[in-house]
Amino acid sequence: MSIALIGATGRTGRLVAEKLHRAGIPFRALLRDEAQRAHFEGLGASPVIVDLAQDFCAALAGVHTVIFAAGSAETEGAEQERLIDRDAIIKAVNCAKQYGADRFIVVSTLLAYAPERAPDALQHYAQMKRASDDYLIRSGLDYLVLRPGTLTMEPGTGTIEITTDAQSARASVSREDVADVVLETLRVGLVNTIVGFAGGSEPIGDAVAALR
Repeated sequence: MSIALIGATGRTGRLVAEKLHRAGIPFRALLRDEAQRAHFEGLGASPVIVDLAQDFCAALAGVHTVIFAAGSAETEGAEQERLIDRDAIIKAVNCAKQYGADRFIVVSTLLAYAPERAPDALQHYAQMKRASDDYLIRSGLDYLVLRPGTLTMEPGTGTIEITTDAQSARASVSREDVADVVLETLRVGLVNTIVGFAGGSEPIGDAVAALR
């Protein structure tokens, strides 16, 4: 399996990278900052310096699975939401198809189930995520859309709750647990589905197994 991780330096992407390393899975890390190269080489990755606003297609050459874990920060505003949460994902999907990738995994948001019902401050973000999710689903690639609820930097619990409901009160979910969901879906080969989840009490392995 050859994997490209987009957003490897982000809060979720860095955890995915660490877990790929611990699992002994080699991967290509797409980075914006040359200063991060040594860190990811230490994780056994093959770093490639790219700008998601530019043409980065060649960085996906020879890759079978793309994991898109990049996302705009909460304070960056609508333009960055368009650039990262919609346009860069659409571009990455097109690049993946161009270079013959088989599978595309994206970390989206639970709010994408119903962007129109998201809080006002998050509606545009949710709309951008939904647009890129829909594009991926229609792309013809084997896809996996992961839609976690509100994210925290707390240590992972190893447990989640599968849900499609972002409006009722749901427990937040740690980014570490999101990374574990990514690894578990890779392990079992889960594709062509949307997985909404929040914090919960079901072991991640059991929750993913029930989706197969």
